[in-house]
Amino acid sequence: MKTVLMTGLTGTLGPIVAAQFRLRGWEVIEWNHHHVSPEDKERCELFWQSLRIDAVCHMAMGSEEWAGWLAQRCAWRNIPYLFVSTAMVFDSEQDGPYGIFQDRNAKDAYGQYKTRCEDAIWKVNPNAMIARIGWQFHEGGEGNNMLAHLEQQNNEHGVIRASVGWFPATSHMEDTAFAFLQLIERNDAGLYHLDSNANDRWSFFELACALNTHFKKGWRIIPSEDYHHDQRLEDERIALPPLSSRLNA
Repeated sequence: MKTVLMTGLTGTLGPIVAAQFRLRGWEVIEWNHHHVSPEDKERCELFWQSLRIDAVCHMAMGSEEWAGWLAQRCAWRNIPYLFVSTAMVFDSEQDGPYGIFQDRNAKDAYGQYKTRCEDAIWKVNPNAMIARIGWQFHEGGEGNNMLAHLEQQNNEHGVIRASVGWFPATSHMEDTAFAFLQLIERNDAGLYHLDSNANDRWSFFELACALNTHFKKGWRIIPSEDYHHDQRLEDERIALPPLSSRLNA
């Protein structure tokens, strides 16, 4: 049985990813940063040396130093390292769809943070894998979940305003989790874009309506023009199921 070390298992996406790996027969070991702080270098080293693992999947928020530290140690052991980045490394000043060679131009703090993480990783581990993803959705769970966000907006305001000019990068969490599994099992170094909206090009309004119908939510959704951006990510090497097939639309 192979073993993967995962960070971010207390987040929204992490448990879905862990479940996918276990289905494939992997043992999942958690790095809980509340128990072993990434800032405690001595304890981190002791924890790392105690591990007998075959791969690392880094999904947690944490400093770029931690991302680079993990990447470097995976390079020393010659094991797969996957870091989860974001479509937010691209600012709306220039529209997508974005390919993997597109220059990053993030202006918000989160996008700039992920950019620094990417750079720290490539500096120490050219054999690493970085997967950029968009806003995820899933029928269960709270947190950074598009479905939960829309539900909350509807409950609080009685209506959901959804832009017809925003074409988000997005995927179902289970599809993203399976893509992570594929990447680690293939262990083909490089940068990847994972987006189920790459070909469908659904606006946020169309997506919200499809989620509403598919999950029988009964939301009231009205179109808006308050945000315009084609955020989609292009990459044909890891093909996620399109939104139209996942949501039966």
